[in-house]
Amino acid sequence: METRGVHIVVDPSKCSGCSLCELWCSYTHEGVFSRSLSRIFVLSYEVVGLDYPVVCQQCEPAPCVDLCPTGALKKGELKQVTLDKSRCIGCRVCSEVCPYGAARMEPSGRYPLICDLCGGSPACVVRCPTNALSISNTASVPIQARTTAEAFAVEQLRRVAEGWGIRIERA
Repeated sequence: METRGVHIVVDPSKCSGCSLCELWCSYTHEGVFSRSLSRIFVLSYEVVGLDYPVVCQQCEPAPCVDLCPTGALKKGELKQVTLDKSRCIGCRVCSEVCPYGAARMEPSGRYPLICDLCGGSPACVVRCPTNALSISNTASVPIQARTTAEAFAVEQLRRVAEGWGIRIERA
């Protein structure tokens, strides 16, 4: 999958695992602070001491959009995935075909939780206290390891990120 257009980029060296991105996302979309209703979710890699927010990479082509049987998912102006809840039947195809595991169903299974970039100013990016999230047109993240332990952790993360189509470069 290739990432084109605007999308959210993560700098895992800055993520503290605070989950404020998840809370502000759910509040912006659902009106409640609930990690289970967020379109972004933080994975914790305790073995290497890193946290990594997972969010839709706005693939092109986007399997979730292409395979949606009702046309509930479409690409918007920014090439972001958008959802028409009235057309969604909760079939879960989008969450099954997402190459990054970023599309997941809301707790009752009625519709998918997929990042729509909040119309161009994502709440998660705006509210991230460590600036670990940014808006970009590239899927490459430069990371400067300051210690031997951090260099080890970054190398471990690099292996995981490659599976998600995210390139982590040495700064």
